[in-house]
Amino acid sequence: MTTDADGETDGTHEAAGLVVAQPLANIRVVLVEPASPGNIGSVARVLKNTGIENLVLVRPAPWREEPETHWMAHGSAEILATARQVETLEEALSGTHFVMGTTHRQGRFRVVEQRHESACAEAAQLCQQYPVAVVFGSEKDGLSRDELRLCHRLVRIPSAVDHPSFNLSQAVLLIAYELFRAQPLVPLPEAAPLASVDDFERVVHHVLESLTTIGFKPFNDDMSNFERVLRRFLSRAPLERRDAWVLHRICGQISKFCRRFERGV
Repeated sequence: MTTDADGETDGTHEAAGLVVAQPLANIRVVLVEPASPGNIGSVARVLKNTGIENLVLVRPAPWREEPETHWMAHGSAEILATARQVETLEEALSGTHFVMGTTHRQGRFRVVEQRHESACAEAAQLCQQYPVAVVFGSEKDGLSRDELRLCHRLVRIPSAVDHPSFNLSQAVLLIAYELFRAQPLVPLPEAAPLASVDDFERVVHHVLESLTTIGFKPFNDDMSNFERVLRRFLSRAPLERRDAWVLHRICGQISKFCRRFERGV
């Protein structure tokens, strides 16, 4: 961190003589159904320490008036004051372009998995230009299948096998600090615009709609499983806006051909 004449920090940090190009202003930390006011307060303090300002809570337990929230958020009152509370994860993710979810479990319903170091490096680069969400599930159950399908990357934090789950605020600390460390130290070149989360969802639904129109039948007629496969395929790399446009054009041509076929043209 650098300090001015009044002893105040300016929000940047130095390493090997280089100053971070941008802070983590585009990172949005999302907590789904947090049950402990103390965890919410601890997370606020973590965000303050790592330069992240955007906290969104999805269906949390009562917290604003709980003393424990404010005890654990010592020195981070502004994070709590600006925290948003919403009813759905879709609301929390609106306007973002990349979503990173966290889990300690593995299974067939999981999306593209990465170690937290590589996923945070990717997110730290993307957030220099786009809003990026990092999603944490509830203390008891983690993220549900429906919540997992909204994530482009899924991150597992390695731990001892006999006790794989971290406390919520500990997990946020590990990810937030890795994001802080991974910030680029030089400005990044201009890249092609990415599709937003809303754009991504529209592409998924358009592709599924077009495949249904032509009578596509997935393995075992399990369309929900095929949707997971499609989402995983489209999430292999961040979807650019021009890629989304191409997919919409392809789907539009399929629909046009089907209409002509029905008319016998």
